[in-house]
Amino acid sequence: MSEQVSLAASERQSEGKSANRNLRRSGYIPGVLYGGKDEPKKISIMEKDIVKATEIAGFATQILRISMDGKDVDVVVKEIQRHPATSRVLHADFMRVDPDSKITLVVPIRTLNDESCIGVKVSGGQVNHLINDIEISCLASNLPEQLEIDVQEMDIGDTISLSEIKLPEGVEITILQQDEDRDQAVVSVTETREMIIEEEEEELELEEGEEGEREEGEEGEAEVTEGTEEDSETPTESKESDPSEEKQKE
Repeated sequence: MSEQVSLAASERQSEGKSANRNLRRSGYIPGVLYGGKDEPKKISIMEKDIVKATEIAGFATQILRISMDGKDVDVVVKEIQRHPATSRVLHADFMRVDPDSKITLVVPIRTLNDESCIGVKVSGGQVNHLINDIEISCLASNLPEQLEIDVQEMDIGDTISLSEIKLPEGVEITILQQDEDRDQAVVSVTETREMIIEEEEEELELEEGEEGEREEGEEGEAEVTEGTEEDSETPTESKESDPSEEKQKE
């Protein structure tokens, strides 16, 4: 497990959009600390500190420590709000946790030995990640940063479902606790998709060739039709008036 991340925070009295904008201009991020037996508190954290912390692997799925007013509080991240265009951190919500209390949190699923997987190395297939994260429930002291699946022995056609993941002691997947029928595949090994793409390209080339032949045939028919119209106009254009008919009219 990674070294515990610590953040220094201060309680803030002001609130509202204007106050939060001023706070961000001064290099701080507004946040909220809640949960446990204590009342919720509005806090502020230096932007550079929280940005550095978010770059640490497992930041959002581990117990952090917030130091405020000379006291240390264990927390987990509940939400990090970012600017939609710049991804700048705008707000952070933290929930207090007790090591002996049960918490629910979403953690990532990671596969091990993808490159040495039998289905990849021997059979030329590929590993498909069907689910990237899952909600778990456990004691705060048992919280894993991620769930790991070793795919080394998997071959083409093999799959691993949620119920087959080897969970750390005391960890439960909440969706399976609610309904066993909601079990689903997490990782599979299949033939490489490049073969399918090549077949599609061949079909596309064949269709384009048939369209080209049809267009050439249509152009030939158009030329014949044009020639017929010219022939029908020729007698009309070459017809000359009879002098005797002009005299009779006079």
